[in-house]
Amino acid sequence: MESAEISSDKISHAFLFRPDVRFSSQHQEEDVVLVVRQHIFTQLSWIANGFIFISLLILGNFILPSFFSINQIVIVNFFVVSFVISYFWINILLWYFTVGVVTNERIIDLDFYNLIYKEFSATTIVQVSDLTTKIGGFFGSLLNFGTVNVQTEGFEQNIEFERIPRPSTVVKIINNLMKFGGEEPK
Repeated sequence: MESAEISSDKISHAFLFRPDVRFSSQHQEEDVVLVVRQHIFTQLSWIANGFIFISLLILGNFILPSFFSINQIVIVNFFVVSFVISYFWINILLWYFTVGVVTNERIIDLDFYNLIYKEFSATTIVQVSDLTTKIGGFFGSLLNFGTVNVQTEGFEQNIEFERIPRPSTVVKIINNLMKFGGEEPK
């Protein structure tokens, strides 16, 4: 697979082919081939919730003056705005740091479930025994996002990249790495 036919998603950073990145446990001769995150469309639920909170705050500013003093309204607004900003910031961090990394040696899955709980899974390219792609639903088919399951040999932990863009391309890249022993064909 030639690099010219695979392009990175520079806007959402959800699909980065051959990015110029390094990570803490990266080996000396290990090159990052692919970094994937959940498709940006899958994040619309918490974005919509945040805008609903903001709308309720604006609506509340028209209703609350008849029940509360200005000082009480300012305090309520401060807490609601703080909550909405925190809600957006935490969800952005969770989306940004939940990544799948494919190198010429390993496949790494880092999942953050909240700010204090993360799950790290990794396997080598040679331990991969099966790759499965699942694209489901109207929006998954329309926007080309889905799940890639990486099964390993024996009792090793299986890796799952959920709701990522271009899952078929991810499988092709991993298949090429498996076929050519971690090196992409020229």
